[in-house]
Amino acid sequence: MNLPNQSYLKTLEEYPKSYRFLKEKGIIDIERIYSLWRKENLVLKIDCHNTSYVFKKIADEEKESEIERAKILKREYPDLMPDFFIFEGNSYIMKHIEGDSFFGLNENEKNEKVYLAGKRLKEIYSGKNYVNADISKKVEASFQRYRKKSARFFLEDELRLKEEDFKIFRNVSIQPSHNDTNAANLLYERGNEKGIKLIDPHDVGFNDIARDVGRYCASCFFNNYDYFGQDKIKSLEIAEAFLCVFNDEILRRTKYYIGESFISFLNFDTVSVSKHILKRLSENILQKKGNIIKLMEGSI
Repeated sequence: MNLPNQSYLKTLEEYPKSYRFLKEKGIIDIERIYSLWRKENLVLKIDCHNTSYVFKKIADEEKESEIERAKILKREYPDLMPDFFIFEGNSYIMKHIEGDSFFGLNENEKNEKVYLAGKRLKEIYSGKNYVNADISKKVEASFQRYRKKSARFFLEDELRLKEEDFKIFRNVSIQPSHNDTNAANLLYERGNEKGIKLIDPHDVGFNDIARDVGRYCASCFFNNYDYFGQDKIKSLEIAEAFLCVFNDEILRRTKYYIGESFISFLNFDTVSVSKHILKRLSENILQKKGNIIKLMEGSI
């Protein structure tokens, strides 16, 4: 039997509660899990005698955001989040989820699985009453930040939204949201046909479940198009399969968050798609009226 990686053991020893918990479970092996996008975090899969755990050490600037959001979401939606065992400093331990993200699905599974994700999110997010509030200024400020960060891709007079464009956010149910649902952060559990789990939440000051819907739709649609041969028909089918379960009220706000996601994607490397396509997606979704799928279809 191979001994666990000693450098990873030394990292765990820096977190006494976590190390004691894992040692009592009987550490057999430790493997690093590499994130597609947040490479500054350390994520370890730790195999113990009876089960496996994930230890995550978060970059210091992110720790309050992710840990507090994880606690809130576990309390509000216990079936949606993994089991957490230890929170310690800028780290936590959770149960390892046996499952696949969107990137691990085969071609024949994608439509069915993203439909399941939409259906389960709708079910889990329903059934509780929350107060409504005006978040339009908050969303507008978020847009301005994304627009400024991506300013090099736009002429001065391009993609300039007005205050009235945010009126759909004046009466929103203040419901805890994950805020960073993407193609890698939603896992489909193996052996549980209805099981999904969200990992790696982010606290950006939002409490609007339409943000989760919009970001996951944009991520699966664009990453499928970018990573898997620019298959326009399949990518649109995936987006439609996910969105079809949500009502018009959610979709009106979802449309904005999809467009906002495309602006954010401009600042990341793409595999095969030019930034010009992302620019057109963001402009069309945010500035034109109409069906989301039709607008995306006309942008690629």
